[in-house]
Amino acid sequence: MSKSPALQLPAAVWRTLRCEWLWVYRGPVPQAELWSAEIPVPAGVFFVERGEVRIRTEGREIIVPRGRAFFSSPQLRCHWFAPGTHLLSVGVRAQWPDGTSLFRNALNFAAAAPALRKATLRLFISIHGSRKEVTYREATAESSFSSQEWAAREAAFTAWFAAWMNVLHSLGVRPIAQTQARRRVDQLIAWLQALPLDQASPTLPPDFPIGVRRAEQLLQQQFGMGLRAFLEQRRLNVARERILSDHAPLKEIAFALGFRHASHFTAWFRRHTGVSPSDYRSSGVEQAA
Repeated sequence: MSKSPALQLPAAVWRTLRCEWLWVYRGPVPQAELWSAEIPVPAGVFFVERGEVRIRTEGREIIVPRGRAFFSSPQLRCHWFAPGTHLLSVGVRAQWPDGTSLFRNALNFAAAAPALRKATLRLFISIHGSRKEVTYREATAESSFSSQEWAAREAAFTAWFAAWMNVLHSLGVRPIAQTQARRRVDQLIAWLQALPLDQASPTLPPDFPIGVRRAEQLLQQQFGMGLRAFLEQRRLNVARERILSDHAPLKEIAFALGFRHASHFTAWFRRHTGVSPSDYRSSGVEQAA
């Protein structure tokens, strides 16, 4: 990896970066010797403390042996765990206002990272106290905090984030900044992200700074898809995430996504993914890394 200089941006730009701390957990994987469904994952890192992990993403397979870390890009992937696999894992969303990741697709590699493992163990202790193991389910469960607890939690994750960034810099990985040319795209994406999930044919408001034709051009240039396809992809991404993370019945998720009948949701989801929502949940929900 190249050793390019650190990305220098004004503080006002860095302030627009949105970070969401998703989990830190340490424990055995719930299922082994079974490939997961193609599931959405955030950015982050996991350390293989025992066993082995195999990752399939971007048309390749990556083997992560014991003692190595895997730095993940926020995208779809499948993974497989050897029997007895034990992980230490952190998930985080770090995004610019238009929803693009701080590192885009620059991650998805395995490496030795002993300094980051120490920082991750410190984070685990800060968040979970004296507990030796915490499952993914426990780490992602809804919790309530006092103001002091919330401030301490944020400080612990921020310290870990600084360590993560330092290690990535040492490995030659640099953040990718937004450019001024993306300002119109940012406005368009923000508007599209705010639309109801059941709206498949967007009509730009009269006071929007660009027209439909220009909006289609911008989306094609940046993402290779038009307005309708972008919304459909957003809907599918939300469906994947809710099926895996939401304990609600699939019928309720279908209605929340704008489907009048659960059968229509099942057919739509199968058409896009090749599996039913129930099969996707059963094969993916216990496969977090």
